[in-house]
Amino acid sequence: MIIINEKPLSQIEKEREEAEAPMLTMGQEMALLKLGSMQKDTIIQTLGQELARVKLELIRLKEGE
Repeated sequence: MIIINEKPLSQIEKEREEAEAPMLTMGQEMALLKLGSMQKDTIIQTLGQELARVKLELIRLKEGE
């Protein structure tokens, strides 16, 4: 079987890389969004813990009056 390809291998590889590039970019964007979401979740959790501490301190202060 003889296969004749008019494009050089380097051009085929370049076209393949260009076709895959948007998928890599999309994957990178998804990873960044995921990291941002995780950071927000951590901040929310930390703020919730701090709020609980402040509420407990308020309760203690009111009991001491």
